[in-house]
Amino acid sequence: MHAVTSPTAISELLSQLCSVLHTQAFRDRHRRSVKDFVRERILTLPVMVMFFLRLRGGVSLQSALDDFFTPNEETASFLRTVTKSALCQARQKFKASAFSELNGLWVKGWHKAHTGYERWCGLRVVAADGVCFRVPKWRENIQTFGWGPNDDGSVLMTRCLALFSTATKQFLHIEIGNYSQGERALLVKSLEHLQGDDLLLMDRGYPAWWLFALLQQRGRHFCARIDHCAWPLVQQFLALDLDDWVAPPRPLAARSRAQLKALGLPEAPDAVRLRLIRLKRADGRCTVLVTSLTDQSAYPIEAFAHLYGQRWGIEQSFNTLKHHLDIEGFTGELPQSIEQEIQAKSLLYNITQALCSLAQERVDEKKKTSRSTTSLPCNASACCSSTGFAPA
Repeated sequence: MHAVTSPTAISELLSQLCSVLHTQAFRDRHRRSVKDFVRERILTLPVMVMFFLRLRGGVSLQSALDDFFTPNEETASFLRTVTKSALCQARQKFKASAFSELNGLWVKGWHKAHTGYERWCGLRVVAADGVCFRVPKWRENIQTFGWGPNDDGSVLMTRCLALFSTATKQFLHIEIGNYSQGERALLVKSLEHLQGDDLLLMDRGYPAWWLFALLQQRGRHFCARIDHCAWPLVQQFLALDLDDWVAPPRPLAARSRAQLKALGLPEAPDAVRLRLIRLKRADGRCTVLVTSLTDQSAYPIEAFAHLYGQRWGIEQSFNTLKHHLDIEGFTGELPQSIEQEIQAKSLLYNITQALCSLAQERVDEKKKTSRSTTSLPCNASACCSSTGFAPA
């Protein structure tokens, strides 16, 4: 089904975000101290949020401030309103959760307004995947994000886990963690952002009995690639020479229960029931999927043929974050600033995609009455001038 979005809906959604942003309750939730943002100053919390949503990669922080507060280039140099030092002090007063809350409101409203987006067998497909971002080498970053891939502090990175709606190209959530943390552990922290009608799509690194048990306990549908994972259950399935098999319920082993307990998670169900599917590829090889969707009539094997390929969207989104939004070009050097900019860039990405989606719909409509084959690239660096985010 073709999605239809009204420009008015986007404008109203952005207005709702601005209204929330200017409330005292929002300020109280995300400031670091009750003493922060109580005086009438230029750098209020709404202004700080708006600034970081308009911050482009490859531009010095002072130049970005001059452009934001004094857009006239001829007067910016001698009518400097805010200095880099003032911004650095102000950003220490609020948490990255400000952007996370706004992103949650945005994606909820966007999916409600973006009617008719493609679903898979009635479910919204949500891809989960991890990504690492390189961060500046400071002692505080080692304490927060760990010693990095070389385990010696020579290269510091933060490991993040993203939930991504494949049909609407929206980041539902990004969980920021220590480099040493596994993606499964970060995924567990992100489960609250999934809905009952979501299908969690995972790569080969995620299958684990304890994770499947937890997902089933919480009523969350999932599907993961599981070939080349050396699971005895997979070997048993392949030996049966079947393409679709609902395995008998398997009691959860003591080791899996111990892993759940180590993560501070509640007791899991006594047994886990899984369905395995074998898909033959054009090159003659096979892909094996494991899923919680055991109803073979409601979810026929034919429907899975192109499901796993939808994960590619999250890989492309990571590429956009790194190479178009310059997410690793942090303007702050300490953990709090890094977390702010990661969350801000994910929200910026979402708004950009929404605007590009709307523009592409307009182009597609014109194609029907002309021979034009125009398609619009996603221009993240230019989108914020259209969002209405400007100094108050």
